Amino acid sequence: YQNNAWPDLESVPGELARVESVLQEHGFTVEKHLNPTGQELEDLYEEFLDRYGYDVPNRLVFFYSGHGWTTKNNKRGFLVPVDAPDPVKQRRDFRAKALSMTRILAGARDSEANHVLYLFDSCFSGTIFKTKALPKEPPHITTALGLPVRQFITAGGAKDQVPSRSTFTPAFVDALVLGRGDLNKDGYVSGTELGLYLQQEVPRHTRQTPQFGKIADYDLSRGDFIFALPQAQMAKAAPAKVDSAALAAQEKLLDLEFWKTVRASNDPEMLQAYLDAFPDGVYAKLAKLMLAKLKGSPAKELTSDDV
Repeated sequence: YQNNAWPDLESVPGELARVESVLQEHGFTVEKHLNPTGQELEDLYEEFLDRYGYDVPNRLVFFYSGHGWTTKNNKRGFLVPVDAPDPVKQRRDFRAKALSMTRILAGARDSEANHVLYLFDSCFSGTIFKTKALPKEPPHITTALGLPVRQFITAGGAKDQVPSRSTFTPAFVDALVLGRGDLNKDGYVSGTELGLYLQQEVPRHTRQTPQFGKIADYDLSRGDFIFALPQAQMAKAAPAKVDSAALAAQEKLLDLEFWKTVRASNDPEMLQAYLDAFPDGVYAKLAKLMLAKLKGSPAKELTSDDV
């Protein structure tokens, strides 16, 4: 960084090399750019979307590692390029250089790619994270892949500081390389599972609490980003460091959050996706009744215990 307001992050190149390697192993074509200026960062983002963002089958990952900054008055978040000045002393010049979350969200909405995942190894706030405090369990894998999504994961909030050596990036790599992000052990790491894993793992090693969520747009929040784990990675996946009570509570929360997205949809495929994910779920009997009614089949009347 060119301004003393932003400490250098010397471990970033090595950490990004690991990210590049794991994404290539998952079949991604990787473009890596180190130390971009403000103009370069904006141009690179727009060129990336122009080149890859308008082919519907594409799955895009945008990974940023560096400083982030949030305004105190309206909680607007920014990515900080190497030539950004002090945002307090040179507010106008800073905004001319930094890439705002507003611009990033505009690109996310404009993109026609089915799945887009944004990961920020930086700390800042934004409404995208505030509106999604609770995780939502993705539908069955095939349904999740067929529905569009824009997902965001950041290393911490506005009051957190970026450490000189990242915990977020190595944890992301381990989530895929070692399969630790596969919380339900089905051979896939969803964007939701990835966010939940990072939110649990990173605070164990640093004073950061990752935030994650989906864009506040129903049509762009119905799916889930999916990483398929090779059999070798599944075999050596370390068990999650969560006790049985915590796992049960987590499963119940995922059940509830998934049901919230399904119950008002009147969509047989979504109801079936819930039953596939939670065959013995709290709302399984109710889902079966609703599904039978939608299909015009007779169904057993529910008792109070079913609801």
